[in-house]
Amino acid sequence: MKTKLNVTASLFAGLIFGFSANAQKTVIKKEALPANAQTFLKAHFGSKKPSYIIEDKEILSTEYKVQYDNKMEIEFDKKGNWKEVDGNNSKIPSSIIPKKIASYVKDNFRKEKITKIEIGTFGYETKLTNGLELKFNLKGDFTKIDK
Repeated sequence: MKTKLNVTASLFAGLIFGFSANAQKTVIKKEALPANAQTFLKAHFGSKKPSYIIEDKEILSTEYKVQYDNKMEIEFDKKGNWKEVDGNNSKIPSSIIPKKIASYVKDNFRKEKITKIEIGTFGYETKLTNGLELKFNLKGDFTKIDK
C-alpha cells in the first residue's frame, strides 16, 4: 500500500513540476495587454510609460505584471482585472482604493498611506506605510489587522 502511495505521490509531483516547467514569461507591449488592463493603467497612471510588461503564461493560467520606473507594480489576471498594486513602500494612487477603505484608513490611521492593495476571493488586503496589514471584505468593511 505504501509503495502505491509513494508512486502516486511521485507521479503527481512530476506532473506539477512538468506544468510549471512549461511556464513562459514574455516581455510584451502595452497594446498587447487585455483591454481591461489597458483601461485601468490609463485611468490610474495616465500617459506614464511602464518600464516593462511581462506576460506569464502557464498551462492553466495567464497573468500580467506591469512595472513603472518608480518600482510601482501592478498584477492583472488573464482577463485584465487587477489583482494587486504594490508601491514597494511608496504611496499607491488613491484612485485605485475603494472609497470605504480609504475613509477607514484616513479616520483610523491619519498619518499613514496605503502602499499596497490586493483583491482576492474574500476581500481586500492593504499594507500601510507603518507596516500594518489591514483586511477588508469585498464591500470594503474592515475585518481585521494582520502584522
